[in-house]
Amino acid sequence: MKTFLQETALAIVNTTQDYKNTICVVPSERAGIYLKNAFKEELKGKVSFLPKIISIENFIKEISGLETMDQVSLLFEFFKIYKQENQKAEADTFERFIGWATIVIQDFNEIDRHLVNASEIFSYLTDIQKIKDWSPSKDEVTDTVKNYMSFVGDLHLYYQELNKVLIHKKAGYQGLVYKQAYKNHQNYLKEHQQNDFHFIGFNALNKAEEEIFKSFLSLEQNHIYWDADDYYINSEHEAGTFMRKFFKEWDCLQKEDRKNWVNNHFGEKKNIQILGSPLNVTGIKSVTTFLEKELVPKDTALVLAEETILPVVLNSIPTSVNKVNITMGYQLSNIPLSGLFQSVFELHLNKEKLGKNAFYYKDILSFLRHPYIAKISKNNSEKVIKTITQNNLVFVTKEQIQTFFRTAELDDKVTDLFESVQNITVFIDKIIQFINHLNDELEGIELLYVEGFRKVFQEISTLNLEYKYINNIKVLYKIFKKILPLESIDFRGEALEGMQLMGMLETRCLDFKNVIITSVNEGVLPTGGSERSFISFEVKKQFNMPTYLAKDAIFSYHFYRLIQRAENVYLLYNTKSDDFGGGEMSRFLTQLMIDKEEDVTHRNIVANISSTNNDAVEVEKTPKVIDLLQAYFKKGASPSRITEYMNDPLSFYNKIVLKIRETDKVEEEVASNTLGTVVHDSLEFLYKDYIGKVLIAEDIKKMKSEAKNMVQSKFKEYFKDGDINTGKNKLISEVAEQFVLNFLNKELSEIKAGKEIIVKDLEREYNVAITTPNGHQVNLKGKIDRVDEVDGVRRIVDYKTGMVKSTDLKLGDLSLATTDFKYHKIVQVMTYVLLYTQVQNFDLDTNELQTGIYSFKNFKQGFLSMNFSSNNFGKDYRVTTAYLEEFKQSLFALIDEILDNKLTFVENLENPYKLEA
Repeated sequence: MKTFLQETALAIVNTTQDYKNTICVVPSERAGIYLKNAFKEELKGKVSFLPKIISIENFIKEISGLETMDQVSLLFEFFKIYKQENQKAEADTFERFIGWATIVIQDFNEIDRHLVNASEIFSYLTDIQKIKDWSPSKDEVTDTVKNYMSFVGDLHLYYQELNKVLIHKKAGYQGLVYKQAYKNHQNYLKEHQQNDFHFIGFNALNKAEEEIFKSFLSLEQNHIYWDADDYYINSEHEAGTFMRKFFKEWDCLQKEDRKNWVNNHFGEKKNIQILGSPLNVTGIKSVTTFLEKELVPKDTALVLAEETILPVVLNSIPTSVNKVNITMGYQLSNIPLSGLFQSVFELHLNKEKLGKNAFYYKDILSFLRHPYIAKISKNNSEKVIKTITQNNLVFVTKEQIQTFFRTAELDDKVTDLFESVQNITVFIDKIIQFINHLNDELEGIELLYVEGFRKVFQEISTLNLEYKYINNIKVLYKIFKKILPLESIDFRGEALEGMQLMGMLETRCLDFKNVIITSVNEGVLPTGGSERSFISFEVKKQFNMPTYLAKDAIFSYHFYRLIQRAENVYLLYNTKSDDFGGGEMSRFLTQLMIDKEEDVTHRNIVANISSTNNDAVEVEKTPKVIDLLQAYFKKGASPSRITEYMNDPLSFYNKIVLKIRETDKVEEEVASNTLGTVVHDSLEFLYKDYIGKVLIAEDIKKMKSEAKNMVQSKFKEYFKDGDINTGKNKLISEVAEQFVLNFLNKELSEIKAGKEIIVKDLEREYNVAITTPNGHQVNLKGKIDRVDEVDGVRRIVDYKTGMVKSTDLKLGDLSLATTDFKYHKIVQVMTYVLLYTQVQNFDLDTNELQTGIYSFKNFKQGFLSMNFSSNNFGKDYRVTTAYLEEFKQSLFALIDEILDNKLTFVENLENPYKLEA
């Protein structure tokens, strides 16, 4: 079957003698390329000029004599007029102006494209508001209505001035170009009487295009070629809305040959498959398998109704499809490089927002961790990240950044991005210099991305040099965000080779044997009823301006026209619902399932899901693993590591054998382990001058006077450059002070009550060599927070800033101590007893000893002593030789288990306990 453009080329060749004066007007540049190829095929073997082929956009510009001004330049020009004409005391800043001006320009576009009398429509808008606000009880118009009517009246003034300025510059927004083309088209016709004009493949037209087309078609030598199907023309189908209107209303079409090219291809037998999938990637991967098995890529079009999924599609195309021509632009805002520039803006915007003369560490890390920074710095950026985390820098000054970057050998063009934004022109220039640096370091398609961003910032720079409206980084960022969606990367390829990958609008006039359309969901195709405009739906209808209903009809035509000549059609839609009710197939699909029931197959695609392996990870103890374990135990095993094995053997293996450690992080808020260290060290330094002495009340009072400064100094030591003077950190520092004071107050009250307290040792590390029953020679080590003597009873004291209850330290059968992680506090304090008694040769039979914990979150309970009673309510606090021996056998058996090469490390699949700080 011939395509529409092949049929059109043949018709023109058969009726035209002199192609030199033939002009073909098509909807798009892409359609022009295919039409040119169709002419080449029809004229093969003949020596002849090809007809002039021009897109409608360029045709209208040619008639108007104006060039289309880009939207950002329009905004700058519009703001200049706004400042000149606005007489109000409180005029909007450029930042606020951008918010509403883009909508106004779009409304100006619609007014002019549809040749609406601007004076009438703006007057109509104010009259409607007066009617809405009218009430017999109101004596005067409200301020809100006054402001609205004033705004609408001003819009008319801005419209007139903007038109005047742009025409003087021989430029215009799209609507103005169309309006000017309408004014000039009769003169253009007279000047081109020798030409034959052929309008090919049009459907929806704005009012200016309608009037221009009618004037051209009133002359016999000019022709129009409709690409239509009986299915939607000779019915009430929305796809034929515009053509039915033209066929009925245009006098120049009342001749039978002017209502041509209405075929019946849609009714022919087709293979239509409607495929629902909960994920875009699942559906795309499924349907692209047809490209390997059933479809010839060069006869295939893959059409993206939702163009943002382009990366997913590109990654899903089979390797057997070696040629893909992407005939669509890809927005810069969807390119990963945009995230890098976003992070640059966030650096400075958050610096202003937080009111600090320094950058927030999360913004710096976000910038440094961006893949492009890692790439161009050859991962030297990781050195800076490490420096910031190790020094716990929550806010980093410009001077520190310069030092860190210089040490890590990062390029000066990267460092310059952190300069203060005193002069916006200088800042933009530094960004452009950074882009040049990217261009030197990157390669391949990435250079295309870089060039796109260079264009954006150079455009901003040029405009700001002329208009000087961007005076701070907030406005620059807003302009940047406005430009990104308007700018796109055009992929270059051979237009007529390989599989065609395109957006919906690029399919105009084109036909393919095989068509795959993605995202055929309601709200995507068609897009739905949301429009941003100051002109209401009713007013648009009154002035014959297009509403969202017209947009739906346009996309309906594109959809049905694309599949009317196709033989194999694959229509994908996303079944996954979202917060806005997504997951609904397009009504186009529902209609197809009714009208082409015999040709349509509808099924859902479900991704193959492999069952998750829930078996516990098991690691054998190879000779190398045993060597590493023995080395660890010879160096010294702490009770905290041994209890970690009780919690999860695999975690113990990862930390002890593989030496996997958690990544350093900036401690923005004081962590619980830092709080614990501060309290421990503060108490050590306060008590260290009183070791071996009987404490008296004056000693404690002196310590209390020094407590606050001691806690503050310890925070500076361990929290480094972290801020403890504001927010949650201030509260945590005050909690630490209170913990220390609570401890001192308790000691003071006990002394006043007559107790004799002697501190024997503080924060001392004990180390003992032992031999287990299986002959393993190991070292046990542990730092005991405090050893004291209260009324002759020796106590081994462990501090915990977390919550500990008396029940956590009660166990009648110590052989169970190492069998369950819930006893880990008992293992810790009893290991301290083992270490202390052996190093100090402490005789448990002749001396009373207790071991336990001070819990600062449960301080009212006082010293929580280890309770050996088997009775629920019994109390047995004294550590005896028998109890210690029973515990030793349990501990040694656990160590033998860890070092047994016949056993494996088996992951604990149950939720492990979270170890306390």
